[in-house]
Amino acid sequence: MRPEISVVIPTIEEESVFKLVKDIRRLLGNGVEIIIVDKSGEAYFNRLKRTGAKVIRQKDRGVENAIMLGLKAAKGGILASIDADGTHDPRGLKEGVDLVKAGNADLVLGNRMGHLERGSMSWYIIVGNSILSWLFRTLYNANVHDVLTGLFVTRRSSFDEIRSIEPYRAGIAFFAIEMARRGADIREVDINYYVRRHGESKLTRSKFIYGINVASHIIRQIRDYSPLAIFGGLGIIAIVIGLALGTNVLWNFWTSGRFTETGRALIAFFMVMLGFLLWVAGLILDLLLEIERKIGR
Repeated sequence: MRPEISVVIPTIEEESVFKLVKDIRRLLGNGVEIIIVDKSGEAYFNRLKRTGAKVIRQKDRGVENAIMLGLKAAKGGILASIDADGTHDPRGLKEGVDLVKAGNADLVLGNRMGHLERGSMSWYIIVGNSILSWLFRTLYNANVHDVLTGLFVTRRSSFDEIRSIEPYRAGIAFFAIEMARRGADIREVDINYYVRRHGESKLTRSKFIYGINVASHIIRQIRDYSPLAIFGGLGIIAIVIGLALGTNVLWNFWTSGRFTETGRALIAFFMVMLGFLLWVAGLILDLLLEIERKIGR
C-alpha cells in the first residue's frame, strides 16, 4: 500500500538518528515511510538497515543532494525531511503534515528561532540566519524567519515542480527558494531546537562561507526569475541618491544665487539616469522572461 507520508533523513554517522526513527513512527504512525540517505561506513550503514527504514547510499556530496535523492525515491503524497542530529523537535513534522493536509500550505518550514535551548546555536549563526531570512522575506515576499532550518514538509505536487533541478549548496533553503519562485504558499511552525548531543556538525566546515553561499543563491535566483525586483530596486536607490544630491545643489543655488557645484550636479544627473536605465533594463528582462515562460507553457 502506498504510504501517505514519507520522511527523508540525510545522515553521516549520526547516533541520534536511531531515536529519531522511533520518534517519527510514534508521531506519524507505523505506516510512515522513512528513508535514510547515508554517506557513512559499512558498519554504520548496516546498523541503519536494522531500523526497518529504507536506506539509500549517497555517492555524491551535500545535504541538498541527499534530500533530493531521498525525495525522488519516496512514495508518499506528503514529503518531509528532518536533520538526523537530534537538534530539531520532530513534533514539527506532525504540525507541518497537518497544515499541508488541510490545504493551508504548500511548504512548511520549522522555525527554531523562538525556541532555542541554551547553548544550541552560536550568536553569529543566529545573526547570520536572521539576515538571510530577512533577505528571503524581502525578495520572495514569504513570511519566513528561519530559512536555514533542517525541517520541512511539502506536498508532492510542489516537489514535482522542482525535482528535475540540480540542487545547489544552500541546504533546505534550496527547496524554499525554488518553491517560492514558483509561487508556493510557504508557512512556518515553531519548533524546539536542542543542543547537539553527539559529535560535531558535518554540514560544513565554515558556517560563514555556507551563509555566503546561501545569500548568493537567494539573490541570484530572484535576479534570474524576477530581474525587475533586483534591477528595479537598485534603480530606485540610484534615483533617490541622485535626487537627494540634485536637491542639495538646487537649494545652494537658490540661497546663494551662484552655481558652484558642477561636479555634484553631474553626479546627481548621472545617478538619476543610471537608476532610470537600471529600472528599464529590469522591466525589459522581466517581460522577456514572461514571454519565454508563456512559450514554454
